[in-house]
Amino acid sequence: MKTLLPLLAIPALAFAPLNPDTSGPYTDSHGKVWNRLPQVTDFATVADFDAAIGHEVFTTRNGHQFQFDRAMTPAEQTQALADQLIARAAQPYGGSGGAIRSVVTVNHPVDEEFRGLYGSTAALKTAVLGEVAVCDAALNANWGIDFVSQSGKAWDSNDSADISSLLDEAFSEHGYNGKDMMIALSNDPTPSGAIGVGYIGLPRQLTKKYLGFEGEIMQHEAGHNYTLQHCCDNSCIMYPSLIAANLGSFHNYNEGCSGQNHSGVMNAQKNRY
Repeated sequence: MKTLLPLLAIPALAFAPLNPDTSGPYTDSHGKVWNRLPQVTDFATVADFDAAIGHEVFTTRNGHQFQFDRAMTPAEQTQALADQLIARAAQPYGGSGGAIRSVVTVNHPVDEEFRGLYGSTAALKTAVLGEVAVCDAALNANWGIDFVSQSGKAWDSNDSADISSLLDEAFSEHGYNGKDMMIALSNDPTPSGAIGVGYIGLPRQLTKKYLGFEGEIMQHEAGHNYTLQHCCDNSCIMYPSLIAANLGSFHNYNEGCSGQNHSGVMNAQKNRY
C-alpha cells in the first residue's frame, strides 16, 4: 500500500454555515424538470427505478451534471458485504500507472454526523485515509493518479439537504482549500437515498457513510470526476448501483449505455487535475 500523508488538523467551524439553497430543480437529459430528485419509492420496483433513472444525467440549476447513485437493496447489501474483503484484497496498491504520474491533492470537508462516528480526530483521520487508499488503488496502478489527502475541514451540514445540495454546501463553505480536488464526507440522511455524488468533469464529490463502502463509493464518484458515466456492464465500478466485487474494474471496450471505453477515457483524462 502506498504511503499516506497525514491530514491536517480538522478545526472547529468559526462561522455559521451558509447552507445555500441549491437543491432542485434538476433537468434530465430529456428536458424533464424534477423539483426534487427521484426516489426508489416513486417506482413500482427497484428494477423500474434503475431502468428509468440509472443512466439518466441530471443538470443542476448551476449547470453541474451528475448521475444518481442509489442505495443497495438488502439482497445487494448481503452480496456486497460477502464480496468486499476479497475485492479489496485484490486491489493493486501501487504500480507504474504508465509514463505520466498525476498527484492530486485533496481537501476533505467532514460533517458533524460523520465526525461523530469516531472517538477522536486520530481515528477519523485513519478512517478517511484508509478509504482514500481503497478509492485510488486502481487509479494509481493503472493511470498513475495518486490521491493525496492534505487537509480536512469541519463542516456543519444541512440535515434536510439532498445529495447534490450537500455537495454544493460543502463546496460553498470549504471548496478546494488550495488543493486539486474536494472529497466531502457526510453521514446525513438524504431524502432521495443517494449514497454519493460526483459532478461529471469537475474535481468535487461527496461520499456518504454507507456500511463501510466509502472507498468503493469514492472510486465510483472519482470516475464521474474524470468524465465517466454509468455503464450497463455489471462487472464495472461505474454500474449505477454499488457492486463491491467491481472495485477497481473499469471496462476496456466501447459499451452501449455510457458510449465510453472507460479505461480509454481514464487514460485520456489522467492528467485532468
